[in-house]
Amino acid sequence: MSGRKIGEKTVSIPEVKKIMEAVKEQIEEIDSEEGLSHFQEITHAYVNKFAKMSEKDAIKIQKFLIDKYEIEENYAITIVNIDPHTVPELRMILEKSFAGKSLNDEQLQDLLAQIEELKTS
Repeated sequence: MSGRKIGEKTVSIPEVKKIMEAVKEQIEEIDSEEGLSHFQEITHAYVNKFAKMSEKDAIKIQKFLIDKYEIEENYAITIVNIDPHTVPELRMILEKSFAGKSLNDEQLQDLLAQIEELKTS
């Protein structure tokens, strides 16, 4: 199955997982014998292994980081993909971010707590 490029958007691993599930369903509806291509199979396996939260939580956290902390989209997506649990992990992700550089350890700890709260709500 070949595709065509419609648009381009940066997405997190949980979002890719949802997209791949939809692609898999569509392919099975069209031709259940064909299945996913080799590349699609590898991508599907990867996102199933490495998605650390639901797509809904990923979007919610990404929006929160961009709106409240003015963190750039690519760093917000990286935070969603890695799901850091400690201040040093979060600092490593944000060390080159314009908004992230201005956050001290206490603010980063608060940010981690807010992310955890968003995941459980």
